[in-house]
Amino acid sequence: MVEDGWAASHEPLRLRAETLDAVVRDWYEDLQSPVQPLSGQLNRRLAEYALDRTTAETDGALAGEPASAALADSFSSRFSLFDDAGVGTADALVAEFEGSDLDDRIAKATVDAYRYYRDLHGDYVDEWVCTRGEMFDAVATAEQSLSEFSPELDVVILSGYHEFRPVERRLIERLVDELPMIALLPLHQDGRSGVDAVAEDALEIYEALDFETVELEPVDESGRVFGTITESLYRPDPDTVPTPDTLRWRELPTPEREIRFVARELRTELANGRDPDDLAVVVPGTEAYSGYVEDTFDTFDIPHVTTAASQLNRTFTGSVVHDLLNLAEPDPRAEDLTSLLANPLVNVVDTDQVNAVTAAARRRDTVSVSLLLDDVDDQAAALIEELLATLETLRTEDIEDATETFRRLLNDRFDLEAATEDYASGAEQAVEQRAYDLVDEVLSSFESLAAVNSDLSPLALFTRAFDGVPIRVPQRAAGGHIEVMGLLDARMRSFEKVFLVGLTSEHFPVTPERPAFFEEMTDAHPRFDTGDERLRGRYLFATLLANVDELTITTPETGDDESAVVRSPALDELQRVTGIEPEDGVDDRVGSREDLQRHVAATADRRAAVSRAGDRGDISPEQTKRTDRGLHCADNRGTAGLSEHDGVLEPETVDEVYPPSEREPYSASRIERYVECGFKFYADEVLGIDDPDDVEVVPTPLETGSYVHDVLERFFADLQDETEDAVDLTNFDRDDLATHLREIAVDELRDADFEYDGLFYERWKAELFAGLGDGVSAPYEAGSKPHDAPEQGLFATFLDNELSRDGAGRPHLFEAPFGEGLPDSDAGPFTVERPDGSTVSIRGYIDRIDVGRDGEQPTLTLYDYKTGRAPYMTKTTGGTKFQLPIYLLAAAEVVDGDLFEQGSLSATYYQVRPPNDLKVPRGVESKFDSEVELRRFLNDVVPEWLGQIDEAIGNGRFHTTLLSARGANCRYCDYSRACDVRHHRKREFVDEVHQDDAAYVPLRVRDDEDIEAVMSGRSAND
Repeated sequence: MVEDGWAASHEPLRLRAETLDAVVRDWYEDLQSPVQPLSGQLNRRLAEYALDRTTAETDGALAGEPASAALADSFSSRFSLFDDAGVGTADALVAEFEGSDLDDRIAKATVDAYRYYRDLHGDYVDEWVCTRGEMFDAVATAEQSLSEFSPELDVVILSGYHEFRPVERRLIERLVDELPMIALLPLHQDGRSGVDAVAEDALEIYEALDFETVELEPVDESGRVFGTITESLYRPDPDTVPTPDTLRWRELPTPEREIRFVARELRTELANGRDPDDLAVVVPGTEAYSGYVEDTFDTFDIPHVTTAASQLNRTFTGSVVHDLLNLAEPDPRAEDLTSLLANPLVNVVDTDQVNAVTAAARRRDTVSVSLLLDDVDDQAAALIEELLATLETLRTEDIEDATETFRRLLNDRFDLEAATEDYASGAEQAVEQRAYDLVDEVLSSFESLAAVNSDLSPLALFTRAFDGVPIRVPQRAAGGHIEVMGLLDARMRSFEKVFLVGLTSEHFPVTPERPAFFEEMTDAHPRFDTGDERLRGRYLFATLLANVDELTITTPETGDDESAVVRSPALDELQRVTGIEPEDGVDDRVGSREDLQRHVAATADRRAAVSRAGDRGDISPEQTKRTDRGLHCADNRGTAGLSEHDGVLEPETVDEVYPPSEREPYSASRIERYVECGFKFYADEVLGIDDPDDVEVVPTPLETGSYVHDVLERFFADLQDETEDAVDLTNFDRDDLATHLREIAVDELRDADFEYDGLFYERWKAELFAGLGDGVSAPYEAGSKPHDAPEQGLFATFLDNELSRDGAGRPHLFEAPFGEGLPDSDAGPFTVERPDGSTVSIRGYIDRIDVGRDGEQPTLTLYDYKTGRAPYMTKTTGGTKFQLPIYLLAAAEVVDGDLFEQGSLSATYYQVRPPNDLKVPRGVESKFDSEVELRRFLNDVVPEWLGQIDEAIGNGRFHTTLLSARGANCRYCDYSRACDVRHHRKREFVDEVHQDDAAYVPLRVRDDEDIEAVMSGRSAND
């Protein structure tokens, strides 16, 4: 930017912009010889090995386990600081600590680690590798004049420094003696307090070196306005500063909404002719917001470049490395293999094989790769086994062989460098390429120190080395693009308009975590201070304010997880000084195609607008026709009334696609599915759309229910074969019953032939079999971690519950069939007759019928087993559940003799929900005051409702549900994306459908009906 500005009015060759480190390196090479700077990763390896020796060979503060990655990173940074402070030996550090207030244990542990660090550096680092401190010191103490290194220099301009490390200070002192210098230091107050507190060090150095102070006044009104604000920040009792029009604060609901607001603002600025180079987006939390920025700016077509800051393991390149290291463990996990194969940079097997491996992993739900290999084809299995065998050397060989093997895998097997070059483009590609460079730098550091002995395996060393590696991509030239950067990158930069995004306490200012004893070291030895992040943040915030013409600050009301966020203290201070208040609400301006579509949706006459667009030629005739049809459908679906777009068919059409021969006889479950949602019923039953094949790790609810039904049926039926009468469990020994139940359950499980495997399936079996007899014959691995079996599972709990039911009827019939067309049944047709004489044909099985003959009147109790939650009885009396009343009506043809006519009727659900949730609620008869009312409900009301449902289906009424979203299970519906159930106006929809004589409207959703009146046979108006 400096060079571009200079070139606009001066000769480009008269200016050279360089970092101070780059200039020092050039001068050092002129002074000594070509040099290789000590890389950050090599420095960290030295610190890791030094700490390992310290923890193993001393009994001080660092004794114990090998150093973690976080501790090694902290010591690596501290050792670099020692180097910058001119402390190049352990003895020099001892002298530094002598007589200080620093705790002796901390001092000794640090000296021990630094001594090992310096020894390793001297023994294993090449002589042409030089530290930053060594280069600065050599240049600062060179015998010849520095001007001889760069005779073309007329003046040196130093910019961007507000604090100096010792070696930097020594060099500045030398430069001032030999070359004309100008130092630029933004100051907002007195240079020593408030926001300028962090710049006190630099100011003292410049004053001590006799720099002439020249104060530069703002060149325009915006500079003066913002200067007034920065002068008042962090000062007691500041003068009231009015909020300028050029300063805005916008609060949006979420971080994503923040970025969308900024994108719309940028679109407006660009549309008004603003040069992208005059705009910038500053994001203190660049890592947290990077995904939103990329996605949203691409959606809104915002030309931008960004400084990407992240962690290596968040890149695809880093994921390859981490997955390979995990696969090198003794018992690698399947999820690491599937993650590796699904990585877009990996192409070792074809897509079909990747899908096959992933599907097999989900199907078996296995933790281990070894079990997964049984389910993949031979070619893929061979490749995987070869990879695992190669990775085994990371555990068994020395570090030199392991590093060579790891390089060979990355370069030859995965060709990772070429993959990063071919991946995407722009910022995404730059991130992956930088990630690859970091991986190469880590491996190079191990190669440099291959001769160092370590008690840790290469795998452990690699895992620690790649843990928490930061990645930063240098920003590209921004010409014609809006720059997106962190707050540190924005220092000493000026823009016409800046958006400061995400000013929360989480992202600004951020205080890095570091071991507590380093804080004590800083207090005892200020020259080892790394700077106060809080003070630095205040200074950077004020500097940004002073360098822009317009500033818009955005904050979110909640975070990504919908939790409340805390504003940054810097924003609180700005509010204290200026009284600024946030503008809130959602920004609904048009900035993308998505926004445009939402606005078009609110247009009064959309079809007319489409016609005019077609007449002008803006859209083709085909697009006009398709859009018009879509709008017509949307209009119909957007109203409460029924139309051809609301699942309504003509009866003739129904006869073609779903004739009576296909729909009758009905089952109770099919009737309930229609009442639950006609649209879902139409998709499933009429159109025959198959449910998606979900990958399951345990038997589905349907499979579980069928299995449990079969077990309970056989349990009683086999006992009944012995007694030839109703089953009285008290006549049997409890242990014999448990053995009998277990044998049947195991036999049925074998016949079911479930194709499941893994810990979750073992847990599923444990929830059924636990506590049912001895553990030797249990069909599950008792005690398998992490899924310990419950003490008592479903079957054992069921048996105990049955044995404790004193006074209840005895089990008599099991899975009793009614109606024609059922497998293994010769039952004749079963019809329910309506009051008008028409009939509805039904078929099914009654799960269980208990008979009691001990009292004056026999009892007939029907049960419907539920392995899920049992419905409330009000759903039966409300006309949405029909299982129990259909059971009762069918019982007249199933039981012998006059038992149905003479007996007291009862029907309920028997909840048998794994692992041990058993419940037998009061039956449907409890909703009636007498047996007479119950039978009237069965003989008059239920047949009428069933007839209405039959007619509604025949008349093509397949509209969406009339129930609540919860009542219709909309949350779990496979067709929810194609549905238009608008629950906020459900009442209006119900009223409209109720006026349709051909539709069925359940009693429970009708406000104009008295349920008690319907149940008792009275009119609602009586």
